[in-house]
Amino acid sequence: MWEAPTPELRHLRVFLAVAEARNFTRAAERLHLAQQAVSKSVSQLERELGVELLRRTTREVRLTDAGRDLAADARAVVAAADAAFARARSHGLGLAGRLAIGATPAVGPAVIERTARALRVDVPELSVDVREVRPREISAALAERRVDVVLARSARASAGLEVVELAPTPAILVVPPEHRLAGAPAAGLAAIDGERLLTWSPPGTPFTDLLVALCARAGARVVPVKSGVTGGGGLSELAPLRAVALVPEGTPAGAAVEVPLDDAVALPLVAVHPPGPAPAAARLLELLGG
Repeated sequence: MWEAPTPELRHLRVFLAVAEARNFTRAAERLHLAQQAVSKSVSQLERELGVELLRRTTREVRLTDAGRDLAADARAVVAAADAAFARARSHGLGLAGRLAIGATPAVGPAVIERTARALRVDVPELSVDVREVRPREISAALAERRVDVVLARSARASAGLEVVELAPTPAILVVPPEHRLAGAPAAGLAAIDGERLLTWSPPGTPFTDLLVALCARAGARVVPVKSGVTGGGGLSELAPLRAVALVPEGTPAGAAVEVPLDDAVALPLVAVHPPGPAPAAARLLELLGG
């Protein structure tokens, strides 16, 4: 069974330009095409539809009834196509759609807020969903597509996942109100030599070992004391546990006292994602320095 050819969108765009300009020359200029190409495109559209759309004279171009109806409908069709193309491009550039970010508790709220804010600058069409992911859950969360990318302070490489180093986060020292360093304008990390260091996982886990190693490199031997609070909170435990803590800059200290570190201690930040990250996840890596 014979089927009439389906007109191409580009022919419809050309016809609409001529219909609006009522002049082939002006339409060609608007479309940055040769006048001959514009005339050929309209003629081909007429052949495919089997109707006359324009009546051409040496002085003017007039729409036929069929042409008038097509022009009225064509505006909506072209606008819908342009909107669809724009949405597709936005998704491809990571400027629209949804990005699910997993963050381990050690990342801290400041990094998460900064990341979500940066991702959505002038991009209101992008939905950013942040979920807490425990370190041991990273692989499963990514494999099950619960999240597109995970931010963590440390992560071990594994099959099927890439680990990208991002810009580190400055660290601050937090101490109980009655601590000898409370009120100090700044302190070196060596000043906590011999102190109990609050951690959120036991020794032998990546982030706790990383914190202990940071202190050791600065000349401070510390005793890790695990918090009883799940996640990265628990600073209220500093006084009862007679401990201090190293936390990302911007972490709410509550009743504890922040002590700036004068030896520029920074906590590493990494992104974990499957090979070939989603466009929005790739934007995240770029924004955070990956």
